[in-house]
Amino acid sequence: MARTSRRRSNNSSNAAAVAAPSFRRSSGRSYSGHREWLLAQHGSICAYCGIETAPEAITLDHVRPRRGQDAYDRPDNLVLACRDCNAAKADTPLVAFLMQRRSRGVFLLHYGEHLSEPLKELARKASERPILPA
Repeated sequence: MARTSRRRSNNSSNAAAVAAPSFRRSSGRSYSGHREWLLAQHGSICAYCGIETAPEAITLDHVRPRRGQDAYDRPDNLVLACRDCNAAKADTPLVAFLMQRRSRGVFLLHYGEHLSEPLKELARKASERPILPA
C-alpha cells in the first residue's frame, strides 16, 4: 500500500490524467475504506476458509494476484483473508488455489459477492466440479 501511495505522489503532474480513468476508486472507496466496508458487511471472516479472525489480524487480499499491477487494487478484486490463507495463496493463480480445496470456492462466492463476474465464475467452476471424473 505504501508503494502505491509513493508512486501516486511521484506522479503528481499526471494526477489529473490518471484520476479520470482510475479503477482503484470505482466504488467510491479507498483501499483501506474497502477493508472497513468488508468488515462491516461480513465481520472479520476469511473469504477462503470461513474462519473468524481478529479484526486487527485479518488481511486484505488480492483475489487475482497483483504482480505489480495497480488495476488489480480494484474493489472487485479484494477480499478479507486470514493470514494463513493469504500466505498459502501468495501469487498462486486463483483457479489453482481454489482447486486445492473445493470449499474455498464456496466461501469465496459467499464472502465475495462484490467480486467481478469472471472471478465469481472461476469460484463457481472450482466449487462445482465433480469429485470423480465422469
